Amino acid sequence: MKKIIVFSFLLISLITHGQNDQRIKDSLALYAPTEIGKPDGEPVSQKIGKDGGTLISSDNKITLIIPAGALLSETLISIQPATNPAEGGVGKGYDLEPSGIQFQAPVQLIFHYTDKDMEDGSPQFMGITSQNEKGVWYGLKEVKLDTVSKTITGNIKHFSMWGLGWSFSLKPEKTMVKVSKTVNILAIPRPIEDENIGERMEVYQGIFGVNRENPRGWYANLILNGDADNGTFPGSDSYPFWTWEVGYQAPAKVPSKNPVEIMLVIVNSENGINGERSTRFRRCYIEVYDNRYKVKMVHTMDAPAGSQLGVVKYKDYGSFVVSLDGKEPKIIEIVNKNAEWTYNGKCTIVQLRPGQGNINIIGMQSIKLIPAASPGDNPWIEIFFVRSPTIFPLLQFTCPKVNAGGTYTTTSAGANAIGSMIPAFPLSIKFEAKEGEQTILKIGEEGGQIYAKFTVKQIRED
Repeated sequence: MKKIIVFSFLLISLITHGQNDQRIKDSLALYAPTEIGKPDGEPVSQKIGKDGGTLISSDNKITLIIPAGALLSETLISIQPATNPAEGGVGKGYDLEPSGIQFQAPVQLIFHYTDKDMEDGSPQFMGITSQNEKGVWYGLKEVKLDTVSKTITGNIKHFSMWGLGWSFSLKPEKTMVKVSKTVNILAIPRPIEDENIGERMEVYQGIFGVNRENPRGWYANLILNGDADNGTFPGSDSYPFWTWEVGYQAPAKVPSKNPVEIMLVIVNSENGINGERSTRFRRCYIEVYDNRYKVKMVHTMDAPAGSQLGVVKYKDYGSFVVSLDGKEPKIIEIVNKNAEWTYNGKCTIVQLRPGQGNINIIGMQSIKLIPAASPGDNPWIEIFFVRSPTIFPLLQFTCPKVNAGGTYTTTSAGANAIGSMIPAFPLSIKFEAKEGEQTILKIGEEGGQIYAKFTVKQIRED
């Protein structure tokens, strides 16, 4: 743990706060592997030769500046926007092609950020990351930050997937905690393989100023060390300056500003503008709850496609939470999953289009809390949902012909059309607001041709 803390000090202390330029020494640090980023936007391409050139992504978020002499011959250079699955990734990733090309001189990669991109932290804590073909991510340590033009720039010598990512994170980024209970928050820095410590960082009070005598920086809804209405950090007065973990204790009732915004505020002890110290922060969010119920829904179906095509088995599931914490009940944390399918037959099958299946929530018409009929009884919750069509995945079957050579191809478009006329679950639900788990809908038996089950359970602290 001490080594991680030391690494984090090195990372933060080497970032100097200038209004136009901030650098850290060039190196690469290893990140955990993830899935490969997938195309997510329009690509752009341009032939660039020995004299160099500039290429801008279709969304204007990145700029490539290739200097003269970087290429040995004319080359088609492309930028493909993609998903950014990196831990702490921000915005899209960008697949630069041709992948793996090595340049004779460094190429300038410029990311343009917005205030929205930096809602959860200061740009001084943002870095440039790269993903290789095995899904492993690397953090480019030498970057230049321009807070006026809102750009983060690095020099790269090869093409692969590139994106923006936080240099350290607060974990958990989002979670829930019951009133009066405690959850631990940990600041996790990016690993830096260097033990030569120069300057040290300190955590100070004062989101809008510096208070050297009070080295603390944990805030709940912008209140230093929190308070009884927004939650507190018990024992924080005794934390040493290098503490990167804190316990947040929720207030006794749900706060008016919820989720609670937790901030770790850091003030650099050196290299500020005109000798002043610079304030940076990272944010996470904790939802405080008291009276909530989670509804889980599952539906399975065997769909015979004929003696030749075989049988497709569908499974669809989803969930949502009903909150009674505010003045009015509401539904939150809606999870809609696309229908999953498995196939048993002699054909090969390809999914042409995903489908939401027959569990799908697109909106709510009304929600009502029905008071208890008599003392000692429990209230009831009744919800009516916006009508949503059932849409199964569109599947293409390529099958051997019966009593003949070759194959034939067909699709499940007919089933898709029929499904779209059938309303998806749920149309409405009604349940009693009480402890324990309740089954509020059941059709068929699990493993049968048609099966559906909806359950609701009060969310407890455990």
